[in-house]
Amino acid sequence: MFSDQILFITFKKGIFLNDKPIFYDTDCLASFLIIGKDFILQEMFSKIIIPTPVYDELFNESTPVIIKNNLKSLIKRGFVEVKDMSITSREYTAYRCIIDGLWGEKRLGRGEASVIAFAIENKGIVASNNLSDVKEFTDKYNLPLLTTAIILAKAVESHLINESKANKLWKKMLEKNRNLPDDSFSNYYQNKYKTDCDDFFLNRWE
Repeated sequence: MFSDQILFITFKKGIFLNDKPIFYDTDCLASFLIIGKDFILQEMFSKIIIPTPVYDELFNESTPVIIKNNLKSLIKRGFVEVKDMSITSREYTAYRCIIDGLWGEKRLGRGEASVIAFAIENKGIVASNNLSDVKEFTDKYNLPLLTTAIILAKAVESHLINESKANKLWKKMLEKNRNLPDDSFSNYYQNKYKTDCDDFFLNRWE
């Protein structure tokens, strides 16, 4: 279903190609949209997928106009794909079980639950900054997890942007109240990135 998606991630040994679909939660995608730097996602990924509940959150009445306008543009160009769930689908069954608290210790919001459900049923990757909610499920179902911080680090490693630029983008995201794990990109990269990358991503690869 999602085999046309290619993920480009740079490791020390070069470019790694993967066909796992990536399902974005609201917060991770909004981090790039709110500062108008979605070009990073477009350079690193051939396509990203958002479930309908995430789409609804991003077009909520309280969502900043810049997020809505940038997302509209990405959808129009076909870079962002919006996926719906039929009530007879496996994804919807998983979604309801997560929403109703049957598959975890906590009940997730509709956006997070739909991302987890799609990732479980399609052996995909979760892209989310909301670790307090999603990590229970990514751990339980061994799902690779990307965060805004990891994506920026991979962009630096692939020479798409340099460290100075990453620090500037990080600062802008923080100023827009985005959820990031440190006060600067450099601090994150030096002190937390390797552990996060191993824990959230590399150790979950099949």
